[in-house]
Formats: sequence, structure tokens, C-alpha cells
Amino acid sequence: MSSADTEHVYRGTATRQGKWWFIDIPELGTGGQARTLREIDEAAREVVAGWLDRRIDDVHVSIDVVVPASAHDAWRAAEEAEAAARRQASEAAALRRQAVAQLREAGITLTDAGTLLGVSTQRVHQLTRP
Repeated sequence: MSSADTEHVYRGTATRQGKWWFIDIPELGTGGQARTLREIDEAAREVVAGWLDRRIDDVHVSIDVVVPASAHDAWRAAEEAEAAARRQASEAAALRRQAVAQLREAGITLTDAGTLLGVSTQRVHQLTRP
């Protein structure tokens, strides 16, 4: 066996069906299965090694795990919602600093500003800092 043979990477996919991850190695027209994500790589290597009658240590695989589209879409929507929430929180913080600054410019003390805004004097003081 040449070193080129041991360096070849067999590519495949793993798709969840029921309680199993089904592994497909199209190049060899075969596949296998695994119970968990952790088991996928070893199971794929075992399948390829058995198919080619090689030692498992001489087999290299790259398996892409297929995430169901609905879960992928929900995750992406959550990331977008979190980004929007961070932007809104930043805008809210800027508005709070602006409100405190306006009260302070009007000569209102930190304590009175806290009472007016329903927060502690310490919080008002924090909002006066850049």
C-alpha cells in the first residue's frame, strides 16, 4: 500500500433517522450507522476499513453531519434575534445615559435623579460615566 493510499480522505455525510445517525460514504457506495455524534467518525472509519480490507488506523474520513433544515433555520433566527436584542439593549443604555445627563444638566442631584427614575443613586452615578 502506498502512502498516497493512506492519505486519501473518504468523504461522507451523517443524517439522523430515528435513534440512529446513518452514515453514507458515496465514493464506496456503502455506509454505516452510529448512535451518537461522538461515534460517527469511528463508525465511518470502521466501515471504510472493512470495505477496503485495511487497518482502521490507515483510513481517513471526513463526515459532514447534516443538521435538519428546521433546526438550522430556528438556530439562525435565534442568532438574529439575539443580535437585534443586543442592538436594542445598547440603544436603551444610551437613552438611559441621555436621560440622566439631561437631569444632571438641569441641576438635579444624583439622589433626586435616582428617585425620579426609580433607580438607586449608585445606578445614576454609573450612568454618568462614559
